[in-house]
Parts: sequence; structure tokens; C-alpha cells
Amino acid sequence: MDYENIRSETFARIGLITLDRPTAINALNDTLVDELGRSLDQFEVDDQISVIVITGSDKTFAAGADIAAMSGFSYMDAYKGDYITRNWERVKTCRKPVIAAV
Repeated sequence: MDYENIRSETFARIGLITLDRPTAINALNDTLVDELGRSLDQFEVDDQISVIVITGSDKTFAAGADIAAMSGFSYMDAYKGDYITRNWERVKTCRKPVIAAV
């Protein structure tokens, strides 16, 4: 599957997810986190994958939440819209080991 903000690859029995938003220092936005959730879903059902590793670029793992994307949000917009937490929580519900290579 093609992604806009991550790279998803397989090495032997390892599923590797690389955050890939270099112009935004891998800042987390809804699109990136949705893609992360879809990639985790694919690796979780793949019997050939034993572990999943999430990593960033050579310079940074992730800058945190994409503040520019949130600039027009009120507190309630972010809270009710479950901004980036909706699929970020997917990391902890994955039934395979997930390692953050920071």
C-alpha cells in the first residue's frame, strides 16, 4: 500500500514503519497517524511478521503534534475530534510487539 507520510517495509520477520514527513520534521497530523494505524493493522494480521518497529528520520523521530494543522482549532475542536489520538492509541492495542526506535 502506498502512503503519503510514512514508509512501510518488511525485513525478514520485521515490519518497519518509518515516519516520513521531512518538511514538517515528522510532525504528527491526522493523515500520518491514520496511515500508521493502517500499517499496524496490516502487519498485525501478517503471520510472517513477528515484531513491528516504528522509527523516524536520521535527525528526528517526530516533532510532536502538528501545531500548524491545529492552529485553527479550539480546545473543544481538538478534544471532540480526537485529534491524532484516535489511531495513536492503536500502537498500544497492537497484539504484536511494537518497538519505537527513537
